[in-house]
Amino acid sequence: MKILKDVEYVYAVSFIKTLENKMLTHSDMQTLIASSGIDAAKRFLKERGWSGETSEELLKNELESAWQKAYEVCPDEAPIDLLLYENDFHNLKTVLKATVAGEKWENMILSPHITPPEKIEAAIKNKNAEELPEHIKDVAGKAYKILTSTMDGQLAEIFIDKAEHLAVLESAKRSRSDFLIGWAQLLIELTDLKTAWRCAFSNKSRDFSKNALIFPKEQLFGSVSGVIEEIKKNYPDAETESISAFEKWCDNKKLAYAKSAKSESFGFAPIMAFLIGKSFEIKAVRIILACKENGWGEEIIKERLRDAYV
Repeated sequence: MKILKDVEYVYAVSFIKTLENKMLTHSDMQTLIASSGIDAAKRFLKERGWSGETSEELLKNELESAWQKAYEVCPDEAPIDLLLYENDFHNLKTVLKATVAGEKWENMILSPHITPPEKIEAAIKNKNAEELPEHIKDVAGKAYKILTSTMDGQLAEIFIDKAEHLAVLESAKRSRSDFLIGWAQLLIELTDLKTAWRCAFSNKSRDFSKNALIFPKEQLFGSVSGVIEEIKKNYPDAETESISAFEKWCDNKKLAYAKSAKSESFGFAPIMAFLIGKSFEIKAVRIILACKENGWGEEIIKERLRDAYV
């Protein structure tokens, strides 16, 4: 991987900051929440420049537009694809399980992605993952063997989830970016804590928990109270009233990390931060639109919303 000098991103960062200025503010989110219904909410988004007729079209088009613009201004060597690993590995899980079961997967794909899902399907059907990108090909082959030999979808998912986080960490280290390495490490730490809590709550065996964690630690095997104690030791400000409260805190923690690079003018960290912030914006709008479509009130929406990037 060619490492570019920070000054080589000056134009890209400057352009990205103009896109940041068009993102939904906290006030915009409150207006969206207070809208009279789904039609009013979609109308508000269109007035803010979002395109599409259905809720899904609005969300998909806005996110893909942000990525397209980032690709247009970033040097080819910019490691922004790392942020799409999550979608690639999700799509691998989806296509793998659907293909083995003889089911459709087209409506469950996440975009944007690096690897076309059709290519993943072909690799699975042909039992040849060599033509897949480096970050996913070995995982695809091994996950296929796990699923077809055990027919245990959960076991295959655990393997793919762990491989995703390790691939992100490996790619971050190759970039030599402190921001990306810190991001990858934060993702792993928070994911392991959430996984340990769920395992403890479900009374999973020690062996199951050890296999589910990316970096197993003895302190994370056992009771929920023990996991919470470990969480508080590492993150004293964490919300631990419930698993849902902790998951919301984790999302806000990740967003806060991304926002720490907003003010930078050099390097690709502020570009990555924008793309992370954009994904959180899309998730927030998705929550609001889903609640509007189901006729749920403002209090339920606010309980589920995370912090805003701008």
